[in-house]
Amino acid sequence: MNIFCRISMVLIISMSSGCMTTASLNEQQRPKQWATVLDQKTNLYQVSPWLYRSEQPSRDLIPALQHHQIQTIINLRARDTDTPQFSQQALNLVHVPIHTWSISRNDLLLVMKQLQKAQAQHQNVLIHCYHGSDRTGASIAMYRIIFEDWSKEEALAEMKYGGFGFHPIWINIETLFSPNNIRWIREQLTNPS
Repeated sequence: MNIFCRISMVLIISMSSGCMTTASLNEQQRPKQWATVLDQKTNLYQVSPWLYRSEQPSRDLIPALQHHQIQTIINLRARDTDTPQFSQQALNLVHVPIHTWSISRNDLLLVMKQLQKAQAQHQNVLIHCYHGSDRTGASIAMYRIIFEDWSKEEALAEMKYGGFGFHPIWINIETLFSPNNIRWIREQLTNPS
């Protein structure tokens, strides 16, 4: 088979499997400590008393943001899609651009620093990317490990099977959760020097 055919096959497989998501656990199987669905349509979930996750929010989500007293929105998309939507709102808009295919421990550290800052200021936070599944899922999984002392296995199970639409094609995401990376992020948050 020539190189063109091989590349074409890889692209077709990648494109078709890119839409596949992991199966989620049903309500009876779902651990009670996992994020609670608030609006399935916008992939809006409450993760903790002060942390929320969703897909790219629109102006239609403003009432929910106000209801949940969200003061900070962390946008993980490569481009800033929040400023045009929410510039008239009294919100702290944070942009941490992340590409799913090249997400790194440095990216996750930046998100954890923003969460640490928001927690110190007693602010409610919404984290989102485009779908609210992969970049957001990795960020929430690291939050669970760093802030809530979940095991890596518990955090990754919620990320993959929590019903957020995690795409298994991003095998690079799971490799971020090595003991070395987790330890490094903890150290950076405690002693940045």
